[in-house]
Amino acid sequence: MVDSMKFVEKAKIEFENPIVIEAFPGTGLVGSIAGFQIIKDLNLKYFGYFEVDGILPLTTIEKGIPYPPVRAYANKDFIILFSDIIISPFKINGLAEFIVKTFSNKNPKLFVSLGGIMAGKSEKVFGIANKEELIEDLKNYVEIFDFGVVGGMGGNLLIKCHDNGFDAIGLLAETVGIRPDPRGGANLLEVLNKMFNLNVNIENLIKEAEAIENKLKELAEQHLKMMSKSRKEYPMYI
Repeated sequence: MVDSMKFVEKAKIEFENPIVIEAFPGTGLVGSIAGFQIIKDLNLKYFGYFEVDGILPLTTIEKGIPYPPVRAYANKDFIILFSDIIISPFKINGLAEFIVKTFSNKNPKLFVSLGGIMAGKSEKVFGIANKEELIEDLKNYVEIFDFGVVGGMGGNLLIKCHDNGFDAIGLLAETVGIRPDPRGGANLLEVLNKMFNLNVNIENLIKEAEAIENKLKELAEQHLKMMSKSRKEYPMYI
């Protein structure tokens, strides 16, 4: 499966033991939201893209320029893996292996996977890692995810990194559900800022989250009023 994948470099960057951050879409899109903010705030360069057989034939347009859906942005310290499409479950295992194989020659310091866990709220960030010593370090920043199941790229990437001798951690933000959750993304960024001194701005994400939450509250109140009115006018149908 890995043989059918390819990474096409579009820029030459002199890396210095970079941190590779996987920010593919998942629950609440929290990883994608955080990844996009890092790319924007750190002004990362378009580094290249993945060719993967069988993914959606979708092309992203930014400022009139087309980009492949699964791509990477970078500077000398960070490589951000970003995707505009959800990766098929049947492709994840092979792609995780290919990611480790592709970036192993960049002498990465650490692989980081960003994801979400459905919790009905957006408060905590949990951590997982592929080595016990990394778990101890994570305890300084997040609560450890003791038991459960992790779907998507995250768990697979950590296992493939361990198999190939690379350190890897996963950060899992609580999220309200399937809709985009900027607060969960901001919570991930808050942890990443502390861990890696990113200084990425999260204020706009917080404002966006508050706007969404206020709108949902308004819609809920309108729904309750409509239900109350319906009960009074048509009691036999409610």
